[in-house]
Amino acid sequence: MSTHKHKVLVVEPSSVYQLVIQKCLEEHNCHAIFVKTGAEAKQLVEHSAFDLICVAMELQDTSGSDLCKQIRSIEGYSQSIPLVMITTNENSSTLNSALRAGANEIFHKSALSAFSFYLTHHAFSKNYDEQVCGNILYIEDSQAQANLVIASLKQHGHNLTHFTNAEEALNSFNSSSYDLVLTDIFLSGELTGMDVVKTIRNDSKNKKTPILTISATENPQQKIELLRNGANDYVAKPIIQEELAVRTKNLITTKKLFDELQEQRKHFEEMAMKDQLTGLFNRHFLMEMAPKSIKEARRHQYDLSMLVVDLDKFKLINDTQGHATGDIVLESVGSTMLNCCRHEDIACRFGGEEFVLVLPHCNLVSAEAKAEKLRTAIEQSKPAGLTVTASIGVSSLFIDDDEDDIASLFARADAGTYLAKERGRNQIVLVTQNPAASAD
Repeated sequence: MSTHKHKVLVVEPSSVYQLVIQKCLEEHNCHAIFVKTGAEAKQLVEHSAFDLICVAMELQDTSGSDLCKQIRSIEGYSQSIPLVMITTNENSSTLNSALRAGANEIFHKSALSAFSFYLTHHAFSKNYDEQVCGNILYIEDSQAQANLVIASLKQHGHNLTHFTNAEEALNSFNSSSYDLVLTDIFLSGELTGMDVVKTIRNDSKNKKTPILTISATENPQQKIELLRNGANDYVAKPIIQEELAVRTKNLITTKKLFDELQEQRKHFEEMAMKDQLTGLFNRHFLMEMAPKSIKEARRHQYDLSMLVVDLDKFKLINDTQGHATGDIVLESVGSTMLNCCRHEDIACRFGGEEFVLVLPHCNLVSAEAKAEKLRTAIEQSKPAGLTVTASIGVSSLFIDDDEDDIASLFARADAGTYLAKERGRNQIVLVTQNPAASAD
């Protein structure tokens, strides 16, 4: 790792998030300077040079977007200097305004893994294309030719694993990770370069690994056949080293961009079904998956229960301690719930300070014990040094009643939370009848 420390300015009013961001930056060889106001930040930027600037959306004396505009107007701080925002704000128009003001990227405070990925791969790369290098599987039976290619591509930062026959190369391909397969068409041994192309493309897991083929033949039909069978590109012998370098870089760049796109897709899919603050599933996911869980429980005749968890006097925490502290409490409760969950349980933040747990293979007695364990864990967690308690309602599915669904299961558990609050809070109430039926 480079001994150079990247100089980073962080404009963040919350001392808690300053510590979180500092830990992330230190892991990426960064020296961070922290300020809490836009005025302090502007003064530092005017007199110092930074490799990266991180700005919170809400500041004491200005907005993050306005600060971005001011920084971008300072000489030397054009788009070439990365400027990112780290926020809990999810309003699309506000986020778009930040981008228009000059922010390069926006990261949510509860998902700093994306910020970490950015620091690793993009923040300090002056030229992304020049940084592209990859792990190459190279198949060539002429050692003299191989030595030339290996020496040439290593100069461009690539790592090559060389084999003289296809059989050994394919074994290595199946056991290791490669960004490119570079193969001659005519090889010693039973398998040819064409066989290498076909074998890799017939494996559904490896359809996206680029293949660059090399041959001295001028037969256009063979080139067409190679491309038809899945080769991405073709280099003719005698090899022009500059051409090989460019084609190699282009294929590896495309592969890495595709991999990055796949990671982003996974990230967005996760964001769509998870609450970004707590890491729990969101209400949309619950309403999609809970009916499926109920259907499975009824089909296979096993118990299923639900807990509705409502934090006691949470509004008072927000009002007296501030919303940043409230966020810390919610995040802590989310972590506590995850620690109390089994693999098959569905833990959701239903909204505000209300949470839901769906418990397959769990009867009412076991659900009550689970609720007590969770209630105790929340009370003992002391997020931000506060004593936080929860009222928990518990219900179980009426397996033999086809009319009992997610709505009625939730209604019973939710009624339990109200009863728990009426009885003094920080307790558990089991509800075994639908609220309408009990009212009758």
